[in-house]
Amino acid sequence: MKLIWLVFFTFVVALLFNSKITAQKMEPTTIAQGQLDAYNNQNIIEFLSWYADDVEVYNFPNELVYKGKEEMSKRYINAWKLNPNQKAAVTNRLQIGNTVIDKEHITGRSSGIEANVFAIFKIENDKIVQVYFIRE
Repeated sequence: MKLIWLVFFTFVVALLFNSKITAQKMEPTTIAQGQLDAYNNQNIIEFLSWYADDVEVYNFPNELVYKGKEEMSKRYINAWKLNPNQKAAVTNRLQIGNTVIDKEHITGRSSGIEANVFAIFKIENDKIVQVYFIRE
């Protein structure tokens, strides 16, 4: 009987421990970096996994460009098709609560033109829910 209780107790403790681990939230900077890595690898499935289904993308301060992962997918697949060597490097990153602000340097465009952009990521429940871009 003691063995049964020991096994049961061990199982319950393991279950509680594992649920605490899975319930922990990722750091917002981890999420921002994850989407950047997927962007640079031009991996659309991994890239979209960092975003909420109803993500909203804006030109700063409040011009809605598009909404949703389906539209995001179309736009990024097309952009990567036109610019297969395009990469973004973070030159500065700030975090304030659940908001991450990246200053990015974009290279590898087919046009040869490099660019700097600020990307502001608002994160909820381990997903990016809004992105604001400030372009030069």
